[in-house]
Amino acid sequence: MVKLEFEGFKVRVPRSTQGGPGGLIYQFPDPFDPVIFFGLMANIDPDLPKTFRNIDGHVEISVGETSNIVWCSKFLHVEKIKIWSSKCPESALSKKRNCSPQNVFLNESGISKRKEFGLAGAICLIGVLAILFFLKLSSSDIVPNTKDINQIQNAVSSDVVTSKSDQTTNTLLESDNFIRDPGEKSTNALILFSSGFGPYQPNNIIFPQHSGRKFCPEWYSSFPWIEYSPSSNSAFCFYCRAFPSNTSDPTFVSVGFKQWSKASYKSFPQHEKSFGHKEASAKLAGYKSSKKSESIISKVNTHHQKIVADNRAYLKCILDSLLYCARQGIAFRGHREDEDSSNKGNFLELLTLRANNNDIIQRYFIEKEKTFCYVSGDYTNTFLEYLANIVIKNIIDNVIAAGIFSIIVDETQDLSRHEQVAIIIRYATKDLSPAEVFLGFYKTETTNRETLSVLIKSTLVSHGLKIENIRGQCYDGAASMRGSYKGVQARIREENHLAMYIHCNAHILNLCLIDLAKQVSYVRNVFGTLNTLHNFIGASSKRHAIFEKMYSVLNVSTCDGPKTLKSLSDTRWSCRLDALKAVLLNFQTVVSTLEDISENDAVYGSDANALLKSINTFEFLFCIYFLKNIMLLTNVLSKYLQSSSIIYSNVQSMAKETIQELCNMRCEESFNNTWNEVDILRKQYNVSSLILPRKQKIPAKLGGGLKEVENTTINKHYKINIYFAVLDNIINDMGERFEENNLYVLNCMQDILLNDMPNNNSFKEINKMYGFDEDNLKAETTILNRMYKTVHDQNNLQSKINFIALENYKAGFPTLTRLVQLFITIPTNSASCERSFSCLRRLKTYLRTTMGQSRLNSLGILQIERERSSLIDKDEVIDKFSAAAECRGRRLLLQ
Repeated sequence: MVKLEFEGFKVRVPRSTQGGPGGLIYQFPDPFDPVIFFGLMANIDPDLPKTFRNIDGHVEISVGETSNIVWCSKFLHVEKIKIWSSKCPESALSKKRNCSPQNVFLNESGISKRKEFGLAGAICLIGVLAILFFLKLSSSDIVPNTKDINQIQNAVSSDVVTSKSDQTTNTLLESDNFIRDPGEKSTNALILFSSGFGPYQPNNIIFPQHSGRKFCPEWYSSFPWIEYSPSSNSAFCFYCRAFPSNTSDPTFVSVGFKQWSKASYKSFPQHEKSFGHKEASAKLAGYKSSKKSESIISKVNTHHQKIVADNRAYLKCILDSLLYCARQGIAFRGHREDEDSSNKGNFLELLTLRANNNDIIQRYFIEKEKTFCYVSGDYTNTFLEYLANIVIKNIIDNVIAAGIFSIIVDETQDLSRHEQVAIIIRYATKDLSPAEVFLGFYKTETTNRETLSVLIKSTLVSHGLKIENIRGQCYDGAASMRGSYKGVQARIREENHLAMYIHCNAHILNLCLIDLAKQVSYVRNVFGTLNTLHNFIGASSKRHAIFEKMYSVLNVSTCDGPKTLKSLSDTRWSCRLDALKAVLLNFQTVVSTLEDISENDAVYGSDANALLKSINTFEFLFCIYFLKNIMLLTNVLSKYLQSSSIIYSNVQSMAKETIQELCNMRCEESFNNTWNEVDILRKQYNVSSLILPRKQKIPAKLGGGLKEVENTTINKHYKINIYFAVLDNIINDMGERFEENNLYVLNCMQDILLNDMPNNNSFKEINKMYGFDEDNLKAETTILNRMYKTVHDQNNLQSKINFIALENYKAGFPTLTRLVQLFITIPTNSASCERSFSCLRRLKTYLRTTMGQSRLNSLGILQIERERSSLIDKDEVIDKFSAAAECRGRRLLLQ
């Protein structure tokens, strides 16, 4: 006995330890089902035990050594079949090498023997037995169970004879005789058989002699497979012509038999017993039977479709769970994921939870109905990559459809100390609104100008984006990025001079605030004190507990303000305002905390006392109150500049208005209001009285004297040395730095799009740089402005852009629409990169520092592009996985 195992669609018969037959390797097509196979096997051999068992999703059946397990290739479309010699060692058998292939056939008694002959013959000679008994399971009019090949031939003969017979050929047209004549090369026996015709057997004709003998019509009844060709005066085998093989005798297939003297007693009987004829008979019988059993085949197909639908439904559940974890930015894997683990990680625990109300997950994942669940790390990485690739493909399609685009690039270091470069693409959508999309994280060993420029160019080219279509590039103020001669922006402009460089406006504003904190000594001291205060209280849980205790005892109400002290950072743009508001709103709590520590802490009491003397002054209180008012204005501008939807004109207008508001603060009235409000706070918090600082003297070697006027009052001192000094510094700094992005060509675009009567030089500049038709642009601008005025009273650029897009005037103003698209495409900030770094910090935590770059990039794309990832077609992912899974050994039927 040998054991036959099922695994997927491969059937393997291992070599018997008692010297039985070698292993048989079958490759079955997708519609095949192991249960149906067992049903067929049970009817092939009466001695076959009717027992089987299902182990881990595959069937094991014990079969006899002489059992014939071969299938009809025409019915099952078998792709591979190998019968390996029993002399092969088991190691070689498992690897299918160093073995000589053998074949199996049935002799007239139905006994299995080993001989060397065609592979297809071994398949089809025995396959008809399986087909006939398979049909017997559901139909009572099919040929009964038999192993004798003669019975198969008789069944075939009876079927063929009962088809459209040629015994009365006088009723057939002459044209039909010509078409069905086996001597004509254009005649196809299989097509004729499929149409219901049998062998061509004309009777009422004159049979010419050949070598003194002629064809006898009586042979039609003795050999029902024979057919006669009047054109060539020769006999053919209809079965062999319909299903020829390598073992078929060409005399009865294509040449024609004419030796009538040897026909009845030698040649015809020998041909009837030949393997080629028996193989053709088996194929014909199987084909005939398969056409009769369409209902059974449809049942098999329905069963196959149900299996495929269940498998795909399970994979969709897997993809949904992966997408949930990816879009939420949570970890997938657990520390231990075996059966004994109480916490297998978010992904597996989520599947376990969903199994409570999901039958597919319950069957496949919990009950292990299939041997493979697709939840390992390798498969999750593969699925995440497919999901991310679909999002990227959607992004690239939109960018290519837009035609032109801009790039936004920034870099940071992750927790694994790897330099991660984030690349953002900005383009104009079909409704003329700006869109910034995330292209991915890319690891680089160095951040010099050469490496970064090569990385950007190679990334764009790999995604099918052309360098010549770049119209803008926005980076921070790093020298490697903004360098005028060898920086990244200069290297890209060497290949495309239209890719104008924009210094991130949000970074520009942040640099202005950093300069303010460094250049004015009073401001520098205040921020230094704030930083020291935060570190002193926050560094110790004991001191922080005292702060919380004082906060609850004093019952301080900060409304929506911070309830703890905030740290300072040059890279967190709103941290200064938060730090100022935290101390100002919790001033009494901070003072009480420092007093308690100063009195009761022997180690750090002196530090607390020094801090208490620094903050419990009118100067400190005035500075934090005044700086808070300035930061409130700049923070509005900072948040606005971080938006991905703003355009150049909005930035210039917002920055200009902010500077103007700061200029309005530089007056006596504003200073007096600030002074009075701070004085009220001084009295409320019992801060020490106002005193002039010690007057600084000029060294004698430098001439001596005082730095300040001797009769300066306290009020004038604060107004001149602090209030006006701070305002002058930030106003001048913002005016100079924002002038860097005040580009002439962008002002020309704004002039054309915004003003009713644009300057002629603006049209010339646009035509010179971008090649726009100057006359068409002037005409379209004039007409659009007149149409716009009939609807809108105020002239607003964003309103005019919406007017073009919503009213669908793009077709009527093609040149102006191109200009709008170009103007929108120019970036204004690199805040999208900064937001992607926040995502990077959530993804690559201290517990996930070993995450691979491909997985990190896929998770980043799925989380940052949340809207696109929610629209992913799961069927597309499954189709890609199924198409690429052959090399990995796919376990589930997906198509």
